[in-house]
Amino acid sequence: MPPPSDRRSSLLPTRRKTLHFHPTTTPRPRWLLHLQANMWRFLMSIGMLFHRLAPPRPPKPNFSRSIPCTLSSTPGTIPLQFYVPADWEAQRGLWERRPRLRGEMKGGDEVALAAESEDGGGKASGHRRVGSGLDSVGRSFRRRSVNVRRWGNYPVVINFHGGGFTLGTATDDARWCGTAVEELNAVVISVDYRLAPEFPFPTAVEDGADAVLWVYEHSDELGIDREKISLSGFSSGANMTFTVPLRLYDEQTGYHREDEASKDEAILHGSPSTVDSTRLSSSSSTKVASSPSPSDHPPSPSDPVSHHLDSAPLSSTHPTKPTPGTTARPIPIIPLRCLIPFYPSLDYTLTRTERRATLSPTIRAAHSLPPLFTDLFDESYLHPAPAIPLDSPYLSPGVAPSALLKAALPRDIVMVTCEYDMLLQEAEAFRRRLEEVGKRVWYSMVEGVGHGWDKGPNPVRATSGVREEYLRVCGVMRGVMGLERGGGRERERRGSMRVAGKGREESGEVMK
Repeated sequence: MPPPSDRRSSLLPTRRKTLHFHPTTTPRPRWLLHLQANMWRFLMSIGMLFHRLAPPRPPKPNFSRSIPCTLSSTPGTIPLQFYVPADWEAQRGLWERRPRLRGEMKGGDEVALAAESEDGGGKASGHRRVGSGLDSVGRSFRRRSVNVRRWGNYPVVINFHGGGFTLGTATDDARWCGTAVEELNAVVISVDYRLAPEFPFPTAVEDGADAVLWVYEHSDELGIDREKISLSGFSSGANMTFTVPLRLYDEQTGYHREDEASKDEAILHGSPSTVDSTRLSSSSSTKVASSPSPSDHPPSPSDPVSHHLDSAPLSSTHPTKPTPGTTARPIPIIPLRCLIPFYPSLDYTLTRTERRATLSPTIRAAHSLPPLFTDLFDESYLHPAPAIPLDSPYLSPGVAPSALLKAALPRDIVMVTCEYDMLLQEAEAFRRRLEEVGKRVWYSMVEGVGHGWDKGPNPVRATSGVREEYLRVCGVMRGVMGLERGGGRERERRGSMRVAGKGREESGEVMK
């Protein structure tokens, strides 16, 4: 077997010799980054206001909830914005009243009615025998019982907004959230993870993992199906659709990348400096907690420390992160059905200059994000710069070890990229890597558009082609999650998305 360094060079892209962030200009003081970030957040909020004015207007969240941070060393709360189907409230009401619906009534049963009043003779109403009328009452109760069964069957999409980990809010993707609710009859939860420079790397990833854990553990109260959880995101949020499952995988197995205990264990897990090329099994519903099971591996899902957790009340939280020397907290095994990254940022080992060089000068001038923004993003999030390994799987999933990708990610990934995006090449390179480790990548490149094309601030009309692309993605998701076997309309919607297999491009229909 070749040494780890050889396996690394054979599996991962060529890297720079230095793997730590170095600002291209004189580093700005943190107070100045805070000031600039807040200014751009205000201006971006105005742009997003114009974006939401374009007809048809996107929906507003139905409700919000804040959950505590438990994975991050920095305490705080994470706001969640909920978009729910039209019948969600009614179904919740039926579920909350479910004790009264237990059991079935049969014709001829006696129904005892409490004495309501007495007449002058003192005669109580007593018991009344119900005949044929009870049949209709029983049917009504059974119909309500059938309706209640829908509670707990809603698919859920957990969404992460973009903005370079520095800008943006959970409502920026309202059009996508509304489309997913409408097309999938899903509960969509958009995460307001904490932003840099106030909360630098890896706070966003830890907040995203916390959100997934909380949603899973409160599935009963939310009415969602634990077996139909998907993650979506845009730009930096698309980065989180990959890094959050990797973070959850490490949390469940008790592996801490920040202090690798030994070289052998690092090779087994796939640290930023080594790669384990072991091919692990994959399924259509890969569980982020599943792991290889050599004798020296940290606790597997079958161990007591990683047992399946029952849902907790909404007022409760999952246990706090243990301190060194204490028993590791149990983390549930979370089956993810698919990931939906839109124009993801995947490889921070590439400099911004190298990324921009992938575009022609004309396209770069018209569509590339200027250094004014990218420098702000990088200096804000990658802090302190000398301590941030740019090839960390929590930052650069595009160069994460193959074994880690194989074990931690679900089989199906629905990826959308932009033709004039400086992130296009790294996304296509990662797409090939995912296919090599056995993932099924549904891929679509939107032609003639740049990064973030679907967030245009035109208040008169929505950007052309955005809804159509969202519908195609939802069509694929519907097939992947088994929500519908696909009629003519769904087959048509999925037609322009392709899945690669064994060196050839196949049609965009869900493979059996």
